[in-house]
Amino acid sequence: MKGPSRLRRGRIGVAVVIALAVGAFAPSLSASGPATAATDGQMVYPASGNIQSKVGDGCRGNYRAHEGIDISAAGGTPILAAYSGVIKSRTVNSGYGNYTDVEHPGGYVTRYAHMASPGTFAPGTRVERGQQIGIVGNTGNSPAYHLHFEVRLNGAVYTAVNDGFVCLSNVARGGTIPLYFPGLRTEAGPPIPPADYTGDGKSDLLVVAGNGDLRLRAGTGAGGFHPATTVASGWAADRRHVTRTDFNGDGKGDVLAARTDGTLEFYAGNGAGGFAAPVNIGTGWYDLRHVTSGADYTGDGKHDVLGVSDAGVLVIYRGDGAGGFATSHITLGGGWQRFQFVIGGDFNNDGRGDIIGMSDTGTLYFFPGVTNGFADSAVVVGSGWVEFSAVTGGADYDGDGKADLLARTAAGTLFLYSGNGDGGFPTRKLVSADWADHLAIE
Repeated sequence: MKGPSRLRRGRIGVAVVIALAVGAFAPSLSASGPATAATDGQMVYPASGNIQSKVGDGCRGNYRAHEGIDISAAGGTPILAAYSGVIKSRTVNSGYGNYTDVEHPGGYVTRYAHMASPGTFAPGTRVERGQQIGIVGNTGNSPAYHLHFEVRLNGAVYTAVNDGFVCLSNVARGGTIPLYFPGLRTEAGPPIPPADYTGDGKSDLLVVAGNGDLRLRAGTGAGGFHPATTVASGWAADRRHVTRTDFNGDGKGDVLAARTDGTLEFYAGNGAGGFAAPVNIGTGWYDLRHVTSGADYTGDGKHDVLGVSDAGVLVIYRGDGAGGFATSHITLGGGWQRFQFVIGGDFNNDGRGDIIGMSDTGTLYFFPGVTNGFADSAVVVGSGWVEFSAVTGGADYDGDGKADLLARTAAGTLFLYSGNGDGGFPTRKLVSADWADHLAIE
């Protein structure tokens, strides 16, 4: 649950008039200082040589039915992976000759063709950006030694790759291509961050029961949940801000919680429904108004944590990918005290963490993520949510690959709002009506 007081559910107590223009209501989202440049979304040149052809462009003022970039290069020289990913195929045909495809998070696939021999690595092997995956050749339908470099997005040729290359210019392998690829991410795994605590590939739910027990309700993968099992006792008395994340980057759901003394605890998930002993990773967290996670908000492929101070200032605490925080954080603007719930996740499937915020009047706002922050304007995606006493989400509960929301009424009825992958939640489904006893859901 992403409420202002988590286990002690109280309303913010500030009257808010929602203007028709979203910009009149939206909090400030500008960083207070310069942000560190992110490498997320940046490919490198896979080979050294001269640009002889681009997509649909023969580089001599002539159209050419061509789906990639041709880099003339000396035979036997290295071919590098343009970005981190997994080898999708390593094969040969009469057109491409020997070629290798690398699949990257965000729907991208890069192809390296006319190789001298089959690629270095077998399908299923993970490779890193700048790692050698083959050598330049002259196989298939090729007039001379060169590399055919192709980028596809969701199966279609990505023509915008042309903007990163200049015809007849020379490039050096390993150099950064001056082009941002939207949605291209560093981390491996599915686009929806994991809330899988049991290792079955389905998003689960943690609850704090009325007696203070922390309980796990394993997901069915179809929007429902199995009966609860107790994980720990005594959580209602001295913990709040129970927050879902994969904070150490191992693909297993982890938990963060703030103790009454302000300590932030990290519980690493074991992938079998249990958690390691807590590790203290921060101080001063208990009195924050909101804490949420479940996504990468800085573009470095690591899960981060969002915190909102009592004064309403939003801060991105950058995760280090190993269960701790980087040495610096990013302070954004104020105004977030107007929200009753703040839920983090990737709600538009672009690989960047977004925010869903519910105002005191029950209006639901979608704030799309950008590197090190959020878009300047929000989109209204719902109204009438004031009936709910708990809202959480940012995970895929119904198995369609899109981030959803869960909302519970004061009477204990839980609804699933299925995400549409574009920040909206057009349909809802009754889960069950036995959730009144839960102090928090996450």
